[in-house]
Amino acid sequence: MCACCCPCMAADVLSPGFWEIGHYKHNVRRIKDGIDQLDEYAKMVRERAEIEAKYTKMLQQHSEKWRSYVDRTIPAGTVKTVWNDLVGEASTLSKIHNNVKDQLVNTIVRETAEYRKNNLHTSILKGPKEIREIEDGFEKAQKPWKKKYDKMDDKRKAYYSACRQEKSALVNLQNCQADTSVSQDGASKFRERHEKMKEEVQKTKIEYEKALTSLNEYRSVYEEAMAHVFKACQEKELQRCQFFIEIFKGTQQFLADLVRNNQISGLHQQLEQTLRGSDTESLKRDLHQWSLVNGVESHADWPVFVEYSPEIRNIAAKGSGKDSGGVILTRQITKNEDIPAVPGTATVGTNFDQGKTSPKSSSDSDTNTFDSRKTGPSKYKMQQPPQVVTNWDRGQPAHDSPPLSAATPDSAKYGDFDDFQTSKPATVLYDYNPLEGDEIQLRKGETIEVLTEPDSLGWCTGRKNGTIGLFPASYVQCV
Repeated sequence: MCACCCPCMAADVLSPGFWEIGHYKHNVRRIKDGIDQLDEYAKMVRERAEIEAKYTKMLQQHSEKWRSYVDRTIPAGTVKTVWNDLVGEASTLSKIHNNVKDQLVNTIVRETAEYRKNNLHTSILKGPKEIREIEDGFEKAQKPWKKKYDKMDDKRKAYYSACRQEKSALVNLQNCQADTSVSQDGASKFRERHEKMKEEVQKTKIEYEKALTSLNEYRSVYEEAMAHVFKACQEKELQRCQFFIEIFKGTQQFLADLVRNNQISGLHQQLEQTLRGSDTESLKRDLHQWSLVNGVESHADWPVFVEYSPEIRNIAAKGSGKDSGGVILTRQITKNEDIPAVPGTATVGTNFDQGKTSPKSSSDSDTNTFDSRKTGPSKYKMQQPPQVVTNWDRGQPAHDSPPLSAATPDSAKYGDFDDFQTSKPATVLYDYNPLEGDEIQLRKGETIEVLTEPDSLGWCTGRKNGTIGLFPASYVQCV
């Protein structure tokens, strides 16, 4: 089976997705490619006709030249008779090739042009009418489905975002309960924040489920509309392939007249068998294979409700501002979130932005932001001893780990960071051991030079003993 009547075999159309929005384009392109194939086949036949015409002319000149020579120089007799017969073979053969040339031009090329004219009504600006009708039919069938699908997708993103914010608020509340320096008013704010986000999760979940139900209820209508247009595409393709087979047979018959004997005849007999096997049933089998990949019988991953899972984490590229639909991590520190922290015991922060052990508010934890200075890969190891990841007030006395502040819990910047200025000395309040090569070690009581203000994740650049590196801003106090 030739490639032009087996479009299913093309490598660029083997990917599934007929039911996806806009993926009907393969069927539209197949019709456009069919037009090009008709034109190219007519071009090929015309080239062969030109070859036959040139060969006919050369044979005729050859015959006339040597017939004149034989008539003038060869005496009558057996030699002249045989020679004239051989010269006559060239003349007869030229007539045969000239007849093939006429049949190719007057039959194959003409029938191809007539088929194109009758089945593809081309306009000057918008292309063939039949292609526009198919494309408009698919767009009309998909328009209501696309509207409902986009609505469902928006509700899903809102639900996932609420889940991330609720989890972040829970982490801040757990850290607040473990810190005895937090006031009752501050603890109440963290608790209210968490309760508010729990309500938002339930609300967005109901809206997501409702939109998904509406989408699935419309699915049968969508399938019926798409199948109707696809059936029209299949019928047009079957008609085109049947025409191709007919003109192939006609072309073969004309060429077989030249070589219907000796060794070449066997080649054409084999070709005839192949063409006889290229019947309507084989074409239908090809079209069925197309349907399994790019039609109504193809596999589809229909949308279903997917419960939010914090374990499904998506490591985003540096500097990416897109909402990837999952939790954005910069470093993962494992902790059993179901076990509350024991009072008086340092706990490891589990902000979902997975940054270094730095203060992080609930608002900042909901953004897909990375530390602009941190370009190395994330390392999954725990600092010993663990430190609490919290906000803290500069006026509070030093503890074993930075205390938590209730001031502005939803702010991405911490109030105590406003006092930092570049190139200022600062006293180290807590010990810190680096986790990555671009960090510097801190020891409680020593002095360090602060070179930059804290970034959105609470990290500063400083210099100590001639070494420059990153450190948590909450671990020092400016002098």
